[in-house]
Amino acid sequence: MSKSSTKPPTFVTAPVEPQDYANSPAHYAVATRDHAALTKIVSTLPKLSDANTINTEAESIAEEHLAEKISAVLDRRDNPLKESPLHIAVRLNDVESARIMAAAGANIYLQNSVGWHALQEALLRRCKEIVPILVYHGHLNNWSKWRRRLPRLVAALRRMRDFYMEISFHFESSIIPFIDRVAPSDTYKIWKRAGNLRADTTLAGFDGLNFKRRNHSFLFINDVDRPDVPQGSLLVVKHDKKQVHVAEYQRMGTPLTEAQIAKDCNPKSVTRPGVDVSKAELVSCKNWRRQDRTEHVGKWKSRVYEMRNVVLTFRECKLPAVEALPSTEPQKATEAAFKKNLRPMLWLTEKFPLETDELHRLLDILSKKLTAVKRMREVLKTTFPPRTFPVKVSIPVVPTVRVVITFTKFVELLSEEDDFHTPPSSPGREEESSATFSSPPSKTDMDPFEIPSGYTWIRHDSNSKKTRKVESSTSKKKK
Repeated sequence: MSKSSTKPPTFVTAPVEPQDYANSPAHYAVATRDHAALTKIVSTLPKLSDANTINTEAESIAEEHLAEKISAVLDRRDNPLKESPLHIAVRLNDVESARIMAAAGANIYLQNSVGWHALQEALLRRCKEIVPILVYHGHLNNWSKWRRRLPRLVAALRRMRDFYMEISFHFESSIIPFIDRVAPSDTYKIWKRAGNLRADTTLAGFDGLNFKRRNHSFLFINDVDRPDVPQGSLLVVKHDKKQVHVAEYQRMGTPLTEAQIAKDCNPKSVTRPGVDVSKAELVSCKNWRRQDRTEHVGKWKSRVYEMRNVVLTFRECKLPAVEALPSTEPQKATEAAFKKNLRPMLWLTEKFPLETDELHRLLDILSKKLTAVKRMREVLKTTFPPRTFPVKVSIPVVPTVRVVITFTKFVELLSEEDDFHTPPSSPGREEESSATFSSPPSKTDMDPFEIPSGYTWIRHDSNSKKTRKVESSTSKKKK
């Protein structure tokens, strides 16, 4: 794994030349500060429906098509600097253009050639009036995009077979002895029933060899009769504290308060971690006979591949307090950056009961709260050979250590009439204070999608930072 320490420029310093953007009406209007022309362009775009009114898969697909038409105009980046019109507005510190674009639904999080999205550029350049505009609209646009996708995602989830699945995470090294004593292992336990999904974990994520241990369950609720939460909610069940939270991004339908906007407008740093698999290539590994290498992963016979041209990048700019600096010069930030070439290993099988597209839908839901899943999802964005499934993945996290992710169990649950339960052969967790909920339920245990009595709901007040506690009701199913 090679590493490059060459630091890219902090931000684009070239002057804005309108003629360079003549092929894009939105770019040109922003580059010439023609607010009337920009308003006219926006007014001709199709209008998206209120995200809260999108309830069917057909409506969701139709809205996504409309969103693509809007993005084709507002989010073009077919220029040498890969800048959207919003990037140009930030470079010019043009508050009105930024307001028009953000309110029309421009994607605030597209990266330019330097690697920053428009909000990060505005923070680095200390565009004090533009930053709160982007924070406010980015918050609502993100929620609307998720809410429009939700019916399509749930419909795809319902078409999948019901199952119980286990995914193991452990770390290995050919250099560091006893790595298993330093790095924790975990087995993610995942239940899928109709449009509902649940995942149990004690390893929330990792950054190098820094680990986040949390005894949590994540419940994506759609087909459970529960009046206390909206359908499509992602619940975070914190077993150590016996608390239930609605995941933060699920509360994004409410506009941010002034205090919340102010908090997001003055971060200590801007960061950009990412894994680029756009040029990834799968190369079949060979055995000593020069034949394709095959191994059994559990009961699944798999071919072993090396994944080349995968690049891990990270950039961080530490920012002094905005109020302490003049507003006429670009932000002088302390920057750190590195770039690594990774070579993950993949074990692909043609026999796994799930398809790769189905796995991506599960990861889309879970990666919002689990950084370990997010890392796996980034690597699996590449295209695999037809009808193959990545039953095992080995990803470098530091030069001498890899995280190994293995699908160790998949049990299809066939009958809807039978009690939904975890197969009794599944291993339980040891030494957990909340075993009644976090360990796999057996046929005599509670439904995996029920919240047990004694857990406290933490309700967030959308108009303040305060929370209020509400005791959860007793599970409807008796043990």
